[in-house]
Amino acid sequence: MHKFILIVSLFLLCIGCNRYSKLLHNEQAMYNRLSKATNLGAEQKLDSLLASGIRVMEAALKPINPTKGGKIVQRYYKDNQAAMATIMTQTGRSFEQMNILEQGRFILKMTQSTEVRKFATMYPKFKRKYNQISAAAGFMDFMGKGLGKFGKLADLLIGG
Repeated sequence: MHKFILIVSLFLLCIGCNRYSKLLHNEQAMYNRLSKATNLGAEQKLDSLLASGIRVMEAALKPINPTKGGKIVQRYYKDNQAAMATIMTQTGRSFEQMNILEQGRFILKMTQSTEVRKFATMYPKFKRKYNQISAAAGFMDFMGKGLGKFGKLADLLIGG
């Protein structure tokens, strides 16, 4: 009986590890495509960045050990940091090239986005859970500073 429970536990553990590994692989592939895409606008790129962040936060907020969740977030950030920075730079450049009216429309459109609303709801919960876990610090710092480039948009997103 004990062997059966051990085997079932190991099997479930493998399924869980595979699921997170697949999530991380899919996000990395998405970031690589997105950072090289020239046919997407700033809104689509920022929406995709937020959607990816939401997916990893959802995975990390599931009832798993916070240390394990922190390691998932750390690996996500480590694997995608360069592509995320490229996307933020591209998006920032596009934003800076807009006139003040276009910037206002951009911010208004982004604040009405489903991804932004989800992110704004989820980020405080994520930050509370992982604030003490140093593995997640890089991701939280990046999102706060990266979105800060868009002025008030960051305040609306993360309640800064």
